[in-house]
Amino acid sequence: MKVINWILGLLAAAGLAFCGYSFYQYSSFPAESYTRQVETLDKQTGEILENTRQLKEELAARDDAVRSDLRQAGDDGAAAARRLERAQTERDEKRAALDSLTEQIDFMENIYENTLALREDYAKKIRQLEDLIVAGESEAKICYWTLDDGPTYQTQMFLDVAEKYGAFLTFFTSREANLNSRQNDANIEMERDLLRKEAMAGHSIQNHTNSHQYGEYGNLYGRDLNSFREQVELQEKWIYETTGFKPDIFRFPGGSAWAFARIPKDETVAMLKEMGYWWVDWSCNTYDAGPEEQWPDAYSEANYSVTQISSMPIAMILSHDCYMHTLGAIERAIPTLQARGYLFLPLFSQSWTMENTKIIYT
Repeated sequence: MKVINWILGLLAAAGLAFCGYSFYQYSSFPAESYTRQVETLDKQTGEILENTRQLKEELAARDDAVRSDLRQAGDDGAAAARRLERAQTERDEKRAALDSLTEQIDFMENIYENTLALREDYAKKIRQLEDLIVAGESEAKICYWTLDDGPTYQTQMFLDVAEKYGAFLTFFTSREANLNSRQNDANIEMERDLLRKEAMAGHSIQNHTNSHQYGEYGNLYGRDLNSFREQVELQEKWIYETTGFKPDIFRFPGGSAWAFARIPKDETVAMLKEMGYWWVDWSCNTYDAGPEEQWPDAYSEANYSVTQISSMPIAMILSHDCYMHTLGAIERAIPTLQARGYLFLPLFSQSWTMENTKIIYT
């Protein structure tokens, strides 16, 4: 029996190691690399399960043989029979533990698909709540606080504030616009790490183009649509390779009004749809990227944000995760708005707000 217990323990340890290794692969490597690792680990899992099946068959045959011997031994075999029963109980417990590990292995093998399914279900439930709010059948309120142009050196502090208050944010990321854009290994790895942290914390990571060059001589709106598409695709590739998830919401640098004054609206929207994107603007701009004298302190910026959305049952706030005054403002505004009934949720493409947010100039 010691040999059997040792084998079962070894299989259990292998299962645990496999689960841990699978999660490490998922969280530390791009999706393509993860897929290759899963193929290798899938083969190892199959071997574990086949060994387990064979072991169960051997144990069952051995049990039958032992029981037969004990019956023939009569009363003299009573003590041995009790020992056998105890051993069988221990073995059954190990089998149950191994079955649980097998289920975990199956989950880890399909973690990407399982995560997408959970995200899809979560997004549908948010949309159901939005529909009730829009129909006037719910008194709940939703705030989508969006942060553009990151991640930056300050992003981790925004994540900490969100965690502190149980709030979810949406990050419209732009590879070259953020403060980490200097191309060196340390900055690149830091940005990758921040994107993964945003994803693992349940925040929404979306596309704000790779370059963010929306000025008259930039490469977004001043040329043809091919240049614009290239910048969208470059950012999509960066997000997908870093997090394993493909963004499906787009925000125009400068806003849609600025963009559609320079590129054809219908053709641009059709192209984004063909690429799998919806687009949004915002219903409240905190103007945190304006002149420094715009807001003398974080309290003023927070108060402005709270005041602007006070009559909006579903609000979309625009800020940037590169300003310390915005960090202070968001830390003040979130608990204030939560006390007024607002839920801070991540933005999904199923949301009612897709193409329903109108830029409000105040």
